[in-house]
Amino acid sequence: MPNNVPNLYRWGVFRRLANRLESLDRFLEAMTDMMKFSDAEDRQIRHYGRKIISLTEIANATMNSSNIGATLLVICSEEQVPYKAAFFRMLVLIRRRRSAFPAHLDTRISALLDYSIEHNMVLRTRGIDPRVQLGIKELIIVRKPRAARQSTIEAVTPVSSARGSSAGSLKTPNEPLGACLRATVERETDALELGLAKVDVLLEALAGLMATISYLKS
Repeated sequence: MPNNVPNLYRWGVFRRLANRLESLDRFLEAMTDMMKFSDAEDRQIRHYGRKIISLTEIANATMNSSNIGATLLVICSEEQVPYKAAFFRMLVLIRRRRSAFPAHLDTRISALLDYSIEHNMVLRTRGIDPRVQLGIKELIIVRKPRAARQSTIEAVTPVSSARGSSAGSLKTPNEPLGACLRATVERETDALELGLAKVDVLLEALAGLMATISYLKS
């Protein structure tokens, strides 16, 4: 794969990005690296998809814990605009490249997009539109209402149909459950990796402290 995107399956790369996204101190630096996936090939998005979503979920949590808000329902202060704009550019990237992500990530992607940019509800404060404040033109695109989306209705198989058809229909309800379980396992795996990353940081800090103590004693 081309080297212009971060190799998120390298432990150190994922750990550094996750740590930077947990606070605003180096948030913009991390988001700049994440945006390198904007022009990535579909196969790269598929390969790194789970890691991309995990990192975006961390950024989402940081937006909320920093009182910036991962939503267009509120405006933020001028000082916070760069952070919120960087986060929403990532959401726009995910929405634009959604078809390239593995299907089993769809629930997690919906959780990120549905209450942020997949709606037309915007509250203006003091006449300021949050979408205009962030300066991201893709956010101002009027999307079709959910009622206009097509739905597929499967034909009901008669009781007198062949056993083979009824047996095949039993497989369908298990597919969403399997995807949900897989998404849950992967989410927990990423959470474990992030927890281990924090332990590594603490161990490095402890090693530095011990080295300082040893130097002072000498």
